[in-house]
Amino acid sequence: MKSKFVTIQLGYVLGASALLTAIVYFFATNWEKLNRWEKFIPVFVLIMGFYGLSVWLSRQNGRQFLSKLSLFASCISFGVGVGLIGQTYNSHADSYSLFAVWFIPAFLLALLTRWQPYYVLAYILGHLAYGIYFFGRWGGISDVEIIQIAIWLGIAIANAILYALTEKGRLHSPFLKWISFQVGMAVLVVASNSQAYEKYGCFMNLPLVLVLAITVYYTHKTRNKAYLLFAGLWVSITVTVKYIELIIQHYNEFFFIASLLFIILFIFANVKFMNFIRSWNPESKHLDPGNRSDLEASDQAKPDGDFTKWVVRVLTVSVIIIGSLLGSLTIIGIITVVLGFNEPENILIGFGCVTVIAMIIAKKLNSLVRYTILISGLLLGAGAAVFTENVPILLVFLVLTIAAFICIAGLVHRIFFFLAAVIVASFVLFNWMDSGIIVLTMLTSLLFVIFASGQVIANAGVRQPILYSSFPSFLITLFALTFMAESSWYYIANVLFFIVVVLALVISRQLHIKWIYAWSMGFWIAFLVYKYYDLPWKLLHKSISFAVIGILVLAFTVWYEKRHRLEAIEPAEVSSNYTMNRWIIALLVLLQVMAMSLQIGKSEWLLAHGQLIKLQLEPLDPRSLIQGDYVRLRYTISETEIFEVMDHASTSKKKITIVLAPNRATGVYEYRRVYTKGETLAAGEVRLNGSKIGYEGIEFGIELISFRKEQAVYMNGMPNLLK
Repeated sequence: MKSKFVTIQLGYVLGASALLTAIVYFFATNWEKLNRWEKFIPVFVLIMGFYGLSVWLSRQNGRQFLSKLSLFASCISFGVGVGLIGQTYNSHADSYSLFAVWFIPAFLLALLTRWQPYYVLAYILGHLAYGIYFFGRWGGISDVEIIQIAIWLGIAIANAILYALTEKGRLHSPFLKWISFQVGMAVLVVASNSQAYEKYGCFMNLPLVLVLAITVYYTHKTRNKAYLLFAGLWVSITVTVKYIELIIQHYNEFFFIASLLFIILFIFANVKFMNFIRSWNPESKHLDPGNRSDLEASDQAKPDGDFTKWVVRVLTVSVIIIGSLLGSLTIIGIITVVLGFNEPENILIGFGCVTVIAMIIAKKLNSLVRYTILISGLLLGAGAAVFTENVPILLVFLVLTIAAFICIAGLVHRIFFFLAAVIVASFVLFNWMDSGIIVLTMLTSLLFVIFASGQVIANAGVRQPILYSSFPSFLITLFALTFMAESSWYYIANVLFFIVVVLALVISRQLHIKWIYAWSMGFWIAFLVYKYYDLPWKLLHKSISFAVIGILVLAFTVWYEKRHRLEAIEPAEVSSNYTMNRWIIALLVLLQVMAMSLQIGKSEWLLAHGQLIKLQLEPLDPRSLIQGDYVRLRYTISETEIFEVMDHASTSKKKITIVLAPNRATGVYEYRRVYTKGETLAAGEVRLNGSKIGYEGIEFGIELISFRKEQAVYMNGMPNLLK
């Protein structure tokens, strides 16, 4: 019964997402043919129509999921509408304001409904709004390091608050908890980079270490295995990043010799430390570090097994990662800097072959030492062979990685060696063949065969790593073919990818295989988004294709639901979890419509009462969020003398207003000076507001449309708009 219900849910999700995608593509296709009202009215109809459908479905028995999906579609339509309004009036729809306005209803609906898609949408929109506002298309708003670090810290603090709220149960979203943890840690590592921030980056190491220590302590105290593992991985990443920073700053013989001694002591100390941890629990002593890795034992560990064993496994992962990466960098430094070899490739290849073979054979060696040396040898040897395009040696390492997969047990180890074998095999094929399409086709076919064959393997220790590795790799290579293939094979690859992903979603949902479902849903979303920018396929064809797909999927879902009506009733627990305050949500939808209406009214007033001026253009060719490929304008007033003004202005100043005056001969308005607050303009002079954005000069918010040599600009001391 439940499998039928989840299949129907998935069918409605896929069909609705395809239809919404078709609608967006249709607007983009007919952008220049539609007048302003023809663009706006359908969006208002969509917002109100989806909301009305949501209300009606909420009153029907067993239709709570469809009600939530319709309300989510209404929220998506509002975001599209805000983008359309901004794009139509050229009020810089790609700026932070689009995402900030869209974020408000998404966040409020997340609080009201507690439905996970709203949390995901709100998180993405909030970060986009924050990032674009402060970084200006991620390019930076200031040369002052302390300001940039403060901006990064703002993101870290926001994510820390989100993690705390989800951890305490104030916000009910596993996604928010996971993503806020990872992003917060990543931001702290970035902000503490002494190479990017030479003056103040080093001071950020203290809060980074403090946060890592608190995180490890808290996750250990609360016995949260998953987040303890994440914390251990971030410790590994931090140590590696800091080591690379030290290499850049201290590139000399003494440093690499000291580093080698440090790595040896580091691994030795961790071996002793893990033996000490094992002594906490006598039952964990059977995990002999000399004969068997703690990670290997994880295959047999019970979900509620001993927490001490889990701590040991986390430490093992961290130490192997740190030791392998730092060891590889140190050996390269010793060979090139200390020993002075100008062409060390052959030495690295020899070192890699010897160490990998030796570590595969040395089964009684301590697991930490064994895997650290093995992975270091593989990285150095295979990396040097790739760099020199030495195909015979690459084949040797391909055989060695397969041998390591067979001889060395453990889920994590075998996943690593499987992926390493795939990467080495891809380099071998690329060296043999000139066509990347043929190589990707061969890899895709091979990975599919491996995944299909892995289903029948009886040994779980072999089956699981093969399945966990081959399926994501297969999707990645097949997805790459959808935009690399040409002519008829392009269409075959796209159709094949679509069928594979949909089948994977349906089957994994029915069989409750969460990891396959997660990978498939991620690639389904990537497919919908990427097709918007896929040049070989016209937007009109995409719009029609996705509309047909959406209708067919929805029609099949309706038929399937009627056929299995008694078996597909929505479970009671699902319905009870969705308690919608209809009046608050109705008010929220009304406010969305009013906000769009006010923006349209304001822009129309400006068009009717603004002053017409002409500016000289210098076109560029980027892309737009709504329109796809387009011509972006760059004005002569954005540069020349303006750069000199910016050099002497305060670097933290966000806005600048300039004075323009018409050239008597051409009628084109030209730059005269920077406006001083309170000054009186001469006859014919006008003010124009802009924002500093670094290398491209000043951005005026009128750069997103260009279809003729000169463009009329309406302004009256207010936000600048195009007709």
